[in-house]
Amino acid sequence: MKDISLDNNFASDNIPSPDINELNDESDAVAYEKLINVVRKHFEQKGYRVHSGLQFGCELVLYADDPGNVHSDFCVHVVQPDHPLDWRRMQTLVRSMPDLHKTLILAHVKKHLNSSNGETDFVVEELALASEHAPFRHKRVVKQVGAQLKKHHHAK
Repeated sequence: MKDISLDNNFASDNIPSPDINELNDESDAVAYEKLINVVRKHFEQKGYRVHSGLQFGCELVLYADDPGNVHSDFCVHVVQPDHPLDWRRMQTLVRSMPDLHKTLILAHVKKHLNSSNGETDFVVEELALASEHAPFRHKRVVKQVGAQLKKHHHAK
């Protein structure tokens, strides 16, 4: 099982840029897909197995181990730069996470000038949002990342 700690629910790492000029010249949809790939690489570098989050209404889901062994613990929504947050979508995602047994992570990608080589990199900032609805409000259960093990059905 993987232990994750977010500094005050916020973390960032420098990710080398594939080609920063491509993001400036592409359509919004293509540029957004490239940002999602930057976020994907960011979480892969942290040791997660990253898959599409389409079935959960977000861009990515994170697995602490083989998806055949564990359920994903996190849904990742990639925030588009220079676009306002869609608060209806945020409310829908935050309210659905407890039912899905997941924590929502907002990922924001920023350009960063690397002072050592003068190149532009990406910085991925994370903000984890957790919410529990009323039936679970008073439970004092500590959750570990990767603890949602799948039940295996063995053939007889």
